[in-house]
Amino acid sequence: MNQVLRSAKPETGSRSFVLEMLGFPDAEKAMLASTFRLTGRRAFCYVEPSAPESRPDVYLVNADNPDGVSELQARSPNIHAPAVLIGRNMETYGWPMVEKPIHWMRLFEQLDLVMQSALLERARRQHLSAGSWDGRTYRRAIDKNAAPEPVFIEPKPIESVLVVDDSATVRAFMRAKLQPFRFDVDYAENGETAIDMAQAKAYTCIFLDIMMPGIDGYEVCKRIKSSSATKGTAVVMLSSKSSAFDKFRGNWAGCDAYLAKPVGEDELLATIARFLPSARKVAHAILGVES
Repeated sequence: MNQVLRSAKPETGSRSFVLEMLGFPDAEKAMLASTFRLTGRRAFCYVEPSAPESRPDVYLVNADNPDGVSELQARSPNIHAPAVLIGRNMETYGWPMVEKPIHWMRLFEQLDLVMQSALLERARRQHLSAGSWDGRTYRRAIDKNAAPEPVFIEPKPIESVLVVDDSATVRAFMRAKLQPFRFDVDYAENGETAIDMAQAKAYTCIFLDIMMPGIDGYEVCKRIKSSSATKGTAVVMLSSKSSAFDKFRGNWAGCDAYLAKPVGEDELLATIARFLPSARKVAHAILGVES
């Protein structure tokens, strides 16, 4: 029996999508459902239909269960109603796959990406042939009498974050991990640029590398914390050095937290929940922590 998530009213700025789970055992369905019920704070949240005639916007499928894959094929997923698969069976079915054990950030990233593509395609279809499409002709039978969907508008970011690191790899990693949250994220490759940016714009949190060309992260942190304009900004140091002495130096410089590279997903989520209030609820949901 398939399970669809219980209804939840999304918070302001969120957009909800109906997500149907296929091929999961009851215990796994319950775990997934309990997490998705808490996604109302995100820009994209995943819920059950508000009326019996509603249909799923996206399918979540257990790729290790042939029955789940068969059920998905029977539903004919497409660019407008896509699918994401979860499993250890890495056979390709033409849809994104998230490996087990589940990393919640990766799952959210994939769901968000396929729904962003679906929304853009729906908007493109609606304006096909200079807007001649009536919004109903190509829809499923149950949707033909429904009003066309509103044009997708990306919600505005709530909090600003600055990532300071001379490594393009680290910047790309942080971009991927921060993307699911509604942040306005800027990047700097050295300390001097970071100080100038922090003076020109109010950031809630700065993720700061220590070893960089020019002034190091310790000095950058000292200057940020000594300025009346930026002393309230949370500074989280990122470093491949994790000795007690290195952490002491970070604390002495005034940092609010110290994360060792490579940064663990759970540790980063806990830091986001601690210093970025707008993302606290969803970060706690991913970590399984009571808000």
